[in-house]
Amino acid sequence: MHITFGLFLDTRQGPSPTNFFNTPIVGRLGFLSLLETYLGLSAPEASKARRVAIYSGLLRAHDNNSRFYSESLKADSIGTAARLLAWRDEWRLGGWDGSANPEHPSRIQELASIEKAALETLPPGEAERLHLVIQALSASGPGPIKSVHLVDPPEDFPLLWRQVLERLPAVEVRLPEPQGEGQLRALQEQALTVLAGGSAGNLTVQTDGSVLLVHALAATTAEHWLSAQHSHQPGDRLILAEDAGDSLDVSLSATGGVNCGFERPSQLRPALQALILALEMCWEPIDMNRLLDFLTHPVGPFSRPARGRLARAVAKQPGIGSEAWTAAKAKIAAGDDAQEVADEITFWLESERWSRTDGVPVDALIARVARMKEAMRLRLSGESADAASFTAAHSQCAAVHEALIELARQGLATVLPRQVEQLVAHATPAGATNPAAVSHVGCMRSTSTAAACIEAADEVIWWMPSTPALPSPLPWSPAEVNALTQLGVQLRDPARELVSLALKWLRPLLAARKRFIIVCPPPGSEVHPIRQLLKKLVPDIESASLDLDIALDSTLLGVTAEVLAPQPLPATPRHIQLPHPVQLGDALQSFTTLNELFNDAALFVLKRVAKLDPTSVLAVDEDNRLLGILAHRVLEKLFDYNDALSLSNSDAVAWFRAEADSLLLTEGAVLLMQGAGVTQQHFRKVCELAICSLLNHLRLAGAVQVQTEVELRGTLGAVPLIGKIDLLVTLGNKRTVAVDIKWRGDTYYAGLLRSGEHLQLALYSSLIEQTSGIAPAALGYFILESGGLYITAADIFPKAQVRRPPDGVTVSNLLDRARATWKWRKQQLDAGTIEVVPEEPNDEYQGPEGTLPVNGPSKWDRDHLILLGGWK
Repeated sequence: MHITFGLFLDTRQGPSPTNFFNTPIVGRLGFLSLLETYLGLSAPEASKARRVAIYSGLLRAHDNNSRFYSESLKADSIGTAARLLAWRDEWRLGGWDGSANPEHPSRIQELASIEKAALETLPPGEAERLHLVIQALSASGPGPIKSVHLVDPPEDFPLLWRQVLERLPAVEVRLPEPQGEGQLRALQEQALTVLAGGSAGNLTVQTDGSVLLVHALAATTAEHWLSAQHSHQPGDRLILAEDAGDSLDVSLSATGGVNCGFERPSQLRPALQALILALEMCWEPIDMNRLLDFLTHPVGPFSRPARGRLARAVAKQPGIGSEAWTAAKAKIAAGDDAQEVADEITFWLESERWSRTDGVPVDALIARVARMKEAMRLRLSGESADAASFTAAHSQCAAVHEALIELARQGLATVLPRQVEQLVAHATPAGATNPAAVSHVGCMRSTSTAAACIEAADEVIWWMPSTPALPSPLPWSPAEVNALTQLGVQLRDPARELVSLALKWLRPLLAARKRFIIVCPPPGSEVHPIRQLLKKLVPDIESASLDLDIALDSTLLGVTAEVLAPQPLPATPRHIQLPHPVQLGDALQSFTTLNELFNDAALFVLKRVAKLDPTSVLAVDEDNRLLGILAHRVLEKLFDYNDALSLSNSDAVAWFRAEADSLLLTEGAVLLMQGAGVTQQHFRKVCELAICSLLNHLRLAGAVQVQTEVELRGTLGAVPLIGKIDLLVTLGNKRTVAVDIKWRGDTYYAGLLRSGEHLQLALYSSLIEQTSGIAPAALGYFILESGGLYITAADIFPKAQVRRPPDGVTVSNLLDRARATWKWRKQQLDAGTIEVVPEEPNDEYQGPEGTLPVNGPSKWDRDHLILLGGWK
């Protein structure tokens, strides 16, 4: 077996022209796994989360409250353990045996005091695995390995890796060399000279086009150009894309090319988000946005249809236990797996929760992670395309489960939210890849790191190099570094790493045989050092660059794009003419539907006849709409109480305070969330003041009965009509008053009464008269925020503010005009004519004499208005 070994070759992608049997190309993890396999040392790899949990226990066990890490451990046990474990692992790779002398700095001594216990209990990391490999190689030899070809200098490897290489046969260093010809080779050699410390001689512009900079204002333009290049001029081409390879693959596929197979591991893959969302259900108060995410997420611990029903219930009434929630559970109970799903709902959503400041018991958290782990295991038997994602998710759950069991073994009683997040993060160090990110037949050779460009290609394209990741400085003081050196520890040298990194940046240039191209990132991005080096070597290189945005006006246009004649947006039509009548049938109409028909017939037809609904985005917001709904529910519950009218204001407020917590928990839990305290207190204060104000008005008026949400049916001429009245107040003389409740808007609603535009209340008056035979004595609006009551007649509510409509505007008059407006619109629709009314319509959109004014559509119907040509 002939091995090609490099520090960063684990990230290498295919296809490769030099792939042969028994000649693997591997990086550190790949080579270590291969050695363990042939030496009989293979074992399940311990998760980072478990190692961190164990090390945090060791730190606590050796903490005497005066260690250098004591305060950090109290504030952030998982984060502190992860950082110190990384120090310890780096020292071990450098040859540290766990010892320290009394004169050495305290931090080294304190970590050394832990190391003996760590060697006994801590699962092996890379250093411990390499120690076992070294022992096995010394005892049994290299096995089938015949030679090792290093593509990185030996001094770049940690000490333990160098000791491994010393025990392997025919180890040879073959650093990348210039592969180009002509002017390209001269540039490659000059670049090596500069990095070796030589002087930079100015080269002329590459007249043979062997080196090219490509500019574009947008990445999409460059992606289409590359696709066209590869389609029209196929060849041996290597593409290096460090950051945006997945986006490039999407464009290649969309333009008829083939995927290179760029993978971008991400912790945002749906399968890896499921666990952290599920664990968010532990906390009190529950975050309603996270609850909605948990219910709508594509991956969860129980069936998606059941979670979808509950999500719609939460969006309607944000809470757990509301009427909508109970109704959703009843529908779920009718399913085939009703009992199993019911148990899952109880476990995840209706069981005990814990304070974020006190933490969740470890045992409870272990049970939840175990359930999620089992749910992920069951998904592994699904589609093969999903196996990669769910394998990573199952491993994530298993790692967190192991870490929590270790913390429980150490006697830790509770875990805080930040610790949960850290454990999950350590369990998913790289994330999951996109299952669809696979290379296709005929694709370009590709890689995602410059260090993996070890094979020559006719053309090398470095895709949008920008901000590089530079070596981090050593986190230890000079005294600590000297002490570790005395102990025989060979630490990494950031200065040497920087030089090695610069040589790795040269590999794509050196690998090019005929042409080297840098596709520059859009303007404003940081200039990569390799581009600065090229400009230093070839000062006039920009003069021969290719600007794709300018080239689109040249012959290149026929390759990458076609000219499309600009098309103006169609004008909004005044009328839509159909060849047949619009049938309204005998559907019940309400004020809302009539208001839409009267003010914009096209909107009414889209919503009520065509039944087109905009895409629903489930959300829970603490907006005025929610506050108004909750306040309506408060009044509804209040007047369901038999003796509500006999309550004093103080008793009514006490009743509200006793009921408010339950109401908010089931229907307004968004107001219980962290950060919503101000809105919650405002809601409570408004409700208390509104209850007192309304009861005062009712007492002074001699009210004997108050009904809420009264649904009545009747007709408007021949039109069947339905309405739901917020408050129907019955006075001592059997007269009634219909009151509509609003959250705010004193000026607006008082203005409706004063101008005689209160059609909604007029319709309610008509329904009451048709039902009881007697029209209400007055109509009005009650505004919750101000506690103001605006009424149309005097001497009924003594403290109310009277707002009489203009002379000649009565309920009967409004109803007559409504019937005339219906007749006018009905005639239009019978003729197949649908009028499209703009916002703020002028006089030409008004109806015949005797109809209601046409005010145009509401801004809340923006989704439907766009269908009618509302391009702006």
